[in-house]
Amino acid sequence: MAHALGEEGKKRSKTDFVLLLAASLFVAITGTAAFWMADEHSVNPTWLFAAGAAVLFFLVVGWGYRRKFRDPSFVSFFLAWLLVHVAVYLFVLIYLGFLYYLPVVVLELWIGYTIAIWQFGPPPDRGVR
Repeated sequence: MAHALGEEGKKRSKTDFVLLLAASLFVAITGTAAFWMADEHSVNPTWLFAAGAAVLFFLVVGWGYRRKFRDPSFVSFFLAWLLVHVAVYLFVLIYLGFLYYLPVVVLELWIGYTIAIWQFGPPPDRGVR
């Protein structure tokens, strides 16, 4: 299949497929186990959604700023931003619904990145290479 620019697409190796399959099974099994354990120990599922949002936020946003984690002021800012992000996520899911999450998260992340760039500079990396 050709790309929109007319170039041939890269051939995917079987290793890529196996890794993708393994990652999807890992996520499915981990999520199922987390909700099963929460049910066994009478933990509110909201805590699981909050933990998932925090982990994803840390992986996605924290990756670009990973070299800044040596600065205590950045760590305190990042933890405050993390708490705000999780609170916004839970508030929107509980009171507004998932369809409203996308515009709200775009606004929240834009404000967070604006403050982070203003206070600590842009992320040192240009992304994953």
